[in-house]
Amino acid sequence: MVLREAKTIAALAFGLLLAAGAATAAVTGGGDKVEKRPSTVQTTFKSVDAVLAAQWDFPSTGLAPLVVMIPPGGRVDRNGWPPGADFELGKGVYERLAELLVDNGYAVFRFDAPGAGRSSPGHWATDRSNALEAYTRAIDHARVDTERVFLVGHGSGTATIGAIFERFEKANPLKGVALLGNQVGERLALSLTSPLLLVVGDKYPDDLYQHGRFVLDAREHNEGSKLETTLVSIEGSDSSLMQEVSDNGSPGLELRPEATRALLAWLSNHLG
Repeated sequence: MVLREAKTIAALAFGLLLAAGAATAAVTGGGDKVEKRPSTVQTTFKSVDAVLAAQWDFPSTGLAPLVVMIPPGGRVDRNGWPPGADFELGKGVYERLAELLVDNGYAVFRFDAPGAGRSSPGHWATDRSNALEAYTRAIDHARVDTERVFLVGHGSGTATIGAIFERFEKANPLKGVALLGNQVGERLALSLTSPLLLVVGDKYPDDLYQHGRFVLDAREHNEGSKLETTLVSIEGSDSSLMQEVSDNGSPGLELRPEATRALLAWLSNHLG
């Protein structure tokens, strides 16, 4: 059962608000007057023996392309925080990314892993079962454009996508996959047949070469047909692609601005 409740999105500067409005119109086909609807829809879904809490974040109007976030493994909530902090936290990396995507006209689906946020612990649920069940739930909403669905993995979440890509495709064909802080190697990357964005740091050679340039080269020289691939390296960044920020004195996290710009540009180019 889906429960709806309103969520307040942080106010943006006037210039950014105008830009976001223009981008939303371009993505949703703007111009037509459409009744505004709740921006956040809460839901739950089952992953083996765990019940996971999740939410869609929607732009205010129209049928929207969907971004499904696949976070790193372990106990991470939908905002990007592990449980157990004994101090007030600011916005997490996925909360910030979701706000940015919604401002640009995308619906976003994110979830609490077992034992984090509002999800039950479970004993047998895995990163793969969580991701696949999340994807299946995410596409099941009337405000989602199922012909324009993207997976965005981060950290070890990229490896989860690589391991079961065919099962995502079977549930609903993907418009593209973005791997932020990629951990998928060149051989496995050949099984990802959709357009692919790789965003890696260049601080350590393994990130730049093993999970970046070697993967790009393998896909460009794939036997039979070249696989569409875009590689972006973030200067001076480690594999997390994250940086600390402050929310009125509380610690927060965000993706490096170069990474979010690369993601937004790539998504826009693949809307079709």
